[in-house]
Amino acid sequence: MGIKNKRLDDAEFQQEREKVLAEWPTGKEVDLDEAVAFHKGLPETKNWPKRLQAAKERGETLLVTGMGHTTLEQQMELIRYAQDAGHADLLATSVDSLTRIHNYAGAQRGIDESLKTGQSVLNGFPIVNYGVAATRKLIQSVDVPVQMRFGASDPRLIEEIAFAGGHSANGADALHSFWNYTGKLSPETVLQNFQYVYRLYGYYEEHGVPTSVAIQGLYPSGAAPPSLSMAAALTEVLIAAEQGLKSIALVFHGQGNLVQDVGGARVLLKLGREYLDRFGYQDVETYLEFSLSLPRFPADPPLAFAMMCLNCLDARLCRAQVCVFRTTAEGKMICSNEELAESYQCGKTIINLVKDQKVELDNRAIEVEAKMAERETRAILERVLDLGEGDLAAGTLNAIRSGVLDNPFGTNPYVAGKVLGARDSEGAVRYMECGNLPFANDIVEFHREKIAARAKKLGHELDYDTIANDISAISAGFFLSYRD
Repeated sequence: MGIKNKRLDDAEFQQEREKVLAEWPTGKEVDLDEAVAFHKGLPETKNWPKRLQAAKERGETLLVTGMGHTTLEQQMELIRYAQDAGHADLLATSVDSLTRIHNYAGAQRGIDESLKTGQSVLNGFPIVNYGVAATRKLIQSVDVPVQMRFGASDPRLIEEIAFAGGHSANGADALHSFWNYTGKLSPETVLQNFQYVYRLYGYYEEHGVPTSVAIQGLYPSGAAPPSLSMAAALTEVLIAAEQGLKSIALVFHGQGNLVQDVGGARVLLKLGREYLDRFGYQDVETYLEFSLSLPRFPADPPLAFAMMCLNCLDARLCRAQVCVFRTTAEGKMICSNEELAESYQCGKTIINLVKDQKVELDNRAIEVEAKMAERETRAILERVLDLGEGDLAAGTLNAIRSGVLDNPFGTNPYVAGKVLGARDSEGAVRYMECGNLPFANDIVEFHREKIAARAKKLGHELDYDTIANDISAISAGFFLSYRD
């Protein structure tokens, strides 16, 4: 199956839309021209990219987390409570698992059971079943922008209804969904699905409705150094820009080592701007979105609060416009309205305490981390371009097959899975196995020395048990499975 990084043909796009909208009866409610008019009638305070631009100008860091209940009434109550009691600047709609795999009949049974029992039985909001009109009630019930937050290999109908319903941003992207939300589909299929989604956003943009997407590329889970996820994200940034996106949040996944996180986040912004300009997308505005990548979130509320505080502090040090945080209930269950609101309050307090402080972050350690992250990310990106003979989409697919773009925990058989990371003695994540990454010898040696220093402290070589123990240690409030 051939795929190129070219703007989708309008006629072919509209023809494909007819098939997508026919998947479920609510698809008939989508009318793009009418949806554009609806967006233009909303207050600017409900537009996500406009809120991001204001945050960038003011030096703000805004908080957002996923949130989803089964029925429209439950979802409206949830987001209103987060806004009013949690003082949320941004809100989100998380979609249930059944809807993500197109099991709309199963989602309907979940709605029926929830209406009967009064309990939310799905793990998110079944937006396709509710359709455009109901989604607009959701958007109109609050005063701030609402983003879609979920992962799915084919979210096209979800996105059609979500954006026609008033959402103005999305937190799902192709590579993140490919690595983590599909076990069989080819990377070509997933990427084509998201080219459709990005073209849909582009349509709204071209008709005067600003839209935004957050692109993360890869969720490192504490076992992938920053350059791996940054390279994956930046390849997709260019793919999204080609379809007409003008507002893109570059997602940096922090992993807890503040020096490595700050250095990496700077590189992500620098390279994002550089590569967009290089390929002719100078009119695309970029933002930084920060998320602390934790493979196992603490279930104990005090420890969960501590991790939330670290997440928000890290985001602020990285000067992110958006901080994605986990609620206190993340490690055990879907959060209640009260837990969601108190989590927002906790995060906003941390941000407020440090927002006006001038912290000097130009030091040698950060420079070293930034230099290495930049060299590694450039090496991967340039190799991706070579593999596609200048075409990012073709290069991305070839890079996945050859292991130049890799994931240590990918769920798909197309993933090489030869790369593996581990924490060094200071909690920074290093390459324990470089696989087929196109790194110079001195880069490989840099990581080898960092791993060796940890091994010396442990008294044995690092192995899979070390990585697994570190993952478990996080839930107990430590990034390393031993204490110096």
